[in-house]
Amino acid sequence: MLLYTARPEFRAPWPMRTHHSQITLNRLSSRNVREMVALVAARNALTSDSVEAVVERTGGVPLFVEELTRAMLEGGSAQDTGRDIPATLHDSLMARLDRLGTAKEVAQLAAVIGAEFSYELLQAVSSRPESELQAALAKLADAELIYTRGIPPDATYQFKHALIRDTGYDALLKSRRRELHRLVAQIIDEKFPVLKRTQPEVLARHWTEAGETDVAISLWGKIADTSRSRCAFHEAYGAYQNVLALLELLQQSRERDERELSIRTALTTVLQITHGYSAPETIEASARARALSDKVGNLGQLVLQAWNKWAALSSAGDLIAARQIAEETFEFASREGDPVNLAYAHMAIMTSRYRLGDLPGAEHYFSRGLAFFDSETFRRAPGAIAQTFGNASQVALLMGHADTARNRIRQAISRALDNDNPYDQAFAQFMAAVLHLILREPQQAQDSATSSLKLCDKHRFPQFAALSRIALGRAHAELGDAHEGIELIRQGMAEMLATKNRNAISVYLHWLSEAQMFGSDISEAIESIDKAINEEPAQLYFRPENLRFRAELRLKQGNIELAETDFEESIALAHRMGAKAWELRTAMSRARLLAAQGRPDQALAILADIYNWFTEGFDTADLKEAKALLDELAI
Repeated sequence: MLLYTARPEFRAPWPMRTHHSQITLNRLSSRNVREMVALVAARNALTSDSVEAVVERTGGVPLFVEELTRAMLEGGSAQDTGRDIPATLHDSLMARLDRLGTAKEVAQLAAVIGAEFSYELLQAVSSRPESELQAALAKLADAELIYTRGIPPDATYQFKHALIRDTGYDALLKSRRRELHRLVAQIIDEKFPVLKRTQPEVLARHWTEAGETDVAISLWGKIADTSRSRCAFHEAYGAYQNVLALLELLQQSRERDERELSIRTALTTVLQITHGYSAPETIEASARARALSDKVGNLGQLVLQAWNKWAALSSAGDLIAARQIAEETFEFASREGDPVNLAYAHMAIMTSRYRLGDLPGAEHYFSRGLAFFDSETFRRAPGAIAQTFGNASQVALLMGHADTARNRIRQAISRALDNDNPYDQAFAQFMAAVLHLILREPQQAQDSATSSLKLCDKHRFPQFAALSRIALGRAHAELGDAHEGIELIRQGMAEMLATKNRNAISVYLHWLSEAQMFGSDISEAIESIDKAINEEPAQLYFRPENLRFRAELRLKQGNIELAETDFEESIALAHRMGAKAWELRTAMSRARLLAAQGRPDQALAILADIYNWFTEGFDTADLKEAKALLDELAI
C-alpha cells in the first residue's frame, strides 16, 4: 500500500482507478485542538483564554495549532492571547500571498473589512473594476485562502484561517490600515444601514482602528448598554472593556473621569454577574469607580460604590467589614436622599444584620425599605429584588413566619419573571431552593435548583451555577442518592471558591455533612459539621442549626454529654436571635433525648412551650412533626 499526502491545491496527473481512494482531511474539531494543545504544552499549562485563542485562530490546522502553542510557551507567558504569528508560519503564509500577485492587495483590503465580508461591501470599498475584483476573488478561492458562499453580487466570503487574514493585515503599513478602516467605516455609515443597525460592533471596530476615538467610544458605549439591557452580559463586558481602552487615549479632564465613572459602574454590575461579586476583576472595577466617585465628588455614585464594596465583602465572607460598609452606605444614602440608593442601603443593612444573627434588626430594615424597593430602577437592577426578597423570606422563616416567607419568595420569583432577566430568575430560583431546603421540602428544592442551574449554565453565571449545584446536591442526598448529592456539593463548593465566594460556606458545609449522614458516613459528617461551626464564627444565622445537627451526630456516636451541651447552646442562641424555627427544631431533638432518658414530662414542657408560640406554618414538616411528637409525649 502506498499512502500519499498533498496540499489541497494538488491535482493528481494520473486517472483514478477502482483501487484508488482519495480522502479529504477535515480540520480538527475544537475538542481535538484542545487535546493537541495539552499534549504540546505538556506540563506548562496554558490559561483557558490562551487555549481558546489557539482554537479560534488556527482553524483546526494541526501545524498551526502546534506552532502557535509553542510560540506562546516560548514567549514565556501562558497568558498570551495568540495575537502574534510565529515567524515560520508568517513567512510561509506571506509567501503564499505574494505568489497571488494583484490578488494579494484584494486579500489585504478584505482583511481590513474582517474575517468574513460581503462582495457588496468589498466592491464599495475597492477602486478596482468589477471584472478584475471578481478575478482576484476567484484566484483567492482557488488557492483555498477564502471560502465562497453564493454568486456575486450576492456572495459572501470568509478567510479560511484567522492566521491567513492576520498575515495579510499585518503586512499593511499602520497608516494605510487607518485609512482603509476609515474608508470602510464611512461607507458602512453612509451606504449600509442594515449592517450599521444589525452589527454595530463592526462599525465600532472600524472607527476604533481608524483612530476616531470619540466616535468609537460613543458606539461601543451604546453597544454595551444595549447588550446589558437584553441580558447579553458577556457581550456587554467586552464592549465596556473596549470603551475603557479608548478612554485611556483621552487627555485627563473632569469630563473624561465622569465618562469613565459611568462605564466602570456599569462594568461592575456586569462583572458581578459574569465573574462573581468578590472576583478580583469585580473588586478592581469597583475600587476604581469608588476612587473616581471621590475625585468628581458624586455623592450618589459614592452610595452605589459603597454598596458594591459591601457586596464584594459579603460574598467573600468578611461579614464584620461588610456590616461597617453597609452602615456607611446607609449613612450616605440617608444624606443624599435618592430612593434608589435608599433601596440599596436598606437591602445591604438588612442582609448584613441577618447574616450576623440579628433577625429583628433585619426584619426592621426590610419593612422600612419596602417604601423604596418598588423603585423601577432598583427592581430592574440585576439581582436586587431576588437578593432582597430572598433573604427577607429566610428572615421570616427563621423568625417563625413560614407563610410570610413563602409569600416573599413568590414575590422574588414573580418579579424576576416580570423583569425577563435570566440572572434575576436564576438568583430567585436559587433562593427558593434554599428556602425549600430549610423547610425540609427536598423535591421542591430540587426543582428550583435545577431551574436555576439550567439558566446559569446557559447564560454563564458562574457564582449561582456553583451555589445551585450545591443546593441540588443536598436535595438529591435527601431524596435517596447520597453519593451523587455529595459529589454535586463538593463540585459546587470547588466552583464557588474559584469565584472567591465564601459567603454562607458554613451552610454548605452543613449540607455536605447532612448528605454524608444520609449516606451513613457519620465520621465524615462529624468532620464536615465541625468545619461548618468553626469556619465562620461571625455568621450566626445558621449556627443554632449547625449545633443541633452536630448534637444529633454525637448522639449516634453515643456522646450524650457533648450532645446535650450542643443542644443547650443551640436553644440559647436561637432564643437570643429570635430564631423560632431553629428553637423549635432543637426543642424537638432535645425532647426526644429527654423522653429516651425517661423524662417525658420535661420533654413535653420544653416542646409545648415553643410550639404554642407559632401562629402560622402548621403545614410545614417541622410543625407537623412537633405536633405528632407532642401527642406522643402526652400519652
